[in-house]
Amino acid sequence: MRAVAKGGARDARKARVLGALEAVFEPLARLLVAHGVSSPEAESLLRAVCVHEAANTAAGHRKKPNASRVALVTGVDRAEVARILKGAPRLYPQLETRRHRVNRVLAGWYSDAHFLDGHRPMRLQIKASGRGRPTFWALSTRYAPGVYPGLILAELLRIGAVEKLQDGRVQVRMRRYGAGEFSDANLRQLGVRVRDLLQTMIDNALGASWPRVCRVVEMSDIDPKFLPLIRKMFADRSKAMLAGVQEELKSARWRRSRRAGRRVRVGMTVFSYEEGSQERTANETTKVAYPTAGKPSKPRRETRSKRANRARQPS
Repeated sequence: MRAVAKGGARDARKARVLGALEAVFEPLARLLVAHGVSSPEAESLLRAVCVHEAANTAAGHRKKPNASRVALVTGVDRAEVARILKGAPRLYPQLETRRHRVNRVLAGWYSDAHFLDGHRPMRLQIKASGRGRPTFWALSTRYAPGVYPGLILAELLRIGAVEKLQDGRVQVRMRRYGAGEFSDANLRQLGVRVRDLLQTMIDNALGASWPRVCRVVEMSDIDPKFLPLIRKMFADRSKAMLAGVQEELKSARWRRSRRAGRRVRVGMTVFSYEEGSQERTANETTKVAYPTAGKPSKPRRETRSKRANRARQPS
């Protein structure tokens, strides 16, 4: 997946930008897959954001956004640019009504009368010999045509959206394909914090008049057994530092006067990261003896009875 430079310096720079984007896209792709967002949906939103950003750049230079110029810069069709600029960045309307295949199957299971027992989704046989019988195969073929039903079933079983019962039938457990560990608040914070970090790094790379703070300290040969201690050190140090910074920011001297019309959002985010480590499970009770920094360990003293017993033993 590496971008390869084909020509001169401009192509080489584009290849480096694409290489950086690949690193950014890797965790984003995991997030999209976990929440059932399809590639066309993500591409549609990216296209809309690019068009609006190009138009905002033109407006920043006191130029009225020109659909033809935005189309030239972004590579998006001019008619599509004009449509996108009529509103806020969003998915292509046709994609908003075209759900992810797996979600279409789940939605059909909860809404299609052929697969309902009263108002509840039926427990379905995976396959059946008779035509017209409500089975998972029939459900999947109806709502995700062109996709082998076994692949959809395997994916639904993997994420726990469907449970296989002892009698061979399957029972639905989720209305939507997605990762349940993410709350709406966490997703909002994810977008805001990642945007802030990327904007800081881009501003510094472009030679901002006043560079933002973006410093890193790391070691790549850490023994995994010391990770719990290091994690606690990170948490304690960052908590103490940020608490002090927050108290300083609360000072009235930083507040804008009533006559000042513009406000600036300013802040500092501290985060730690790990690569190559495996989280310990909750039931593990591995104990690690941590040495005391700067103090050699002292040998244990023998008790009087132990010394006497050792003296009686024949040499």
